[in-house]
Amino acid sequence: MAIPSTKDRISPHLAAFFTVVFLGINFVIVRGVYEQYPTTILSLWRWGGAAILLLIFTWRGVIAEWSLIKKNIWMYALLAFLMPICGALASFVAMEWTVAVNGAIIQTLIPVLVVLIAFLAGLETIKVPQVAGLLIALIGVLGIVTKADLNVIFGFHFNLGDLILLGSAVSLAAYTVIYKCLNEKPKPAIFLTVLCGLGGIFHLPFLFYEIYIGTPLPFNLDTSLSIIYVAIFPSLIAILLFNFGIDRLGPNKAAAYHYFLAPITAGAAFLFLDEKLYWYHGVGTALIFLGVYLTSVVQDRTEKMT
Repeated sequence: MAIPSTKDRISPHLAAFFTVVFLGINFVIVRGVYEQYPTTILSLWRWGGAAILLLIFTWRGVIAEWSLIKKNIWMYALLAFLMPICGALASFVAMEWTVAVNGAIIQTLIPVLVVLIAFLAGLETIKVPQVAGLLIALIGVLGIVTKADLNVIFGFHFNLGDLILLGSAVSLAAYTVIYKCLNEKPKPAIFLTVLCGLGGIFHLPFLFYEIYIGTPLPFNLDTSLSIIYVAIFPSLIAILLFNFGIDRLGPNKAAAYHYFLAPITAGAAFLFLDEKLYWYHGVGTALIFLGVYLTSVVQDRTEKMT
């Protein structure tokens, strides 16, 4: 897959934003078919299916860069374990024990965790506009997921699902920082092929288990379209865009766009699941725009002036 002109054509801010768009729709897709199709196998299709599609275009590049891949395979395997398994799959499985509001609240920790990890690793400094932007965006997200009801936050209780989600947030934040730290990376499409391929392999035990216990795996219109979507957009395209955003913006700024996950998911649910939108969705989204603007755009301009 040739993408030499990507850096010249795509804004890293747009790349980070559309990453979250595809991920938000992905949550809605999973929510719509989870009763028909096991989430573990849908996740397998997400990563393994993307790897198969990528190999059609990248197999020559994989062979050409095999020595580099082999040299760093354990680090790539770590990243594949952090994102596809500990990050993405864990967040789906956790929904069996917790509610969506708790999940959304915990997911908002990811940008903050990225800032903290990057700061502790000495990769980036924390500046006033960034802190202000993170806090404003966090308030916007909390307003959406709690429906502007403080009692939801005060009544928040941890359970097994919440702890799994917390681990998922830490894993995704760690992936963001570690990816930026990689000194040796193949071309973006080649790296994504390796990441999705390893992620698919890590999912195989779940497939064997579901087959062993006789779980139905129906292929109807809903499940087939869902498989096609998860194999292309939240993995193949979204991760490529997210990695591009990390490379160009740094882990802190790229992760800040994760705050858009709540309003985008709400909007997608409105369009596809007939869920209602309320005033707090609009106010929360406006605060998120302001927060991300302060975190990324204002800081970019400040750095260019210094």
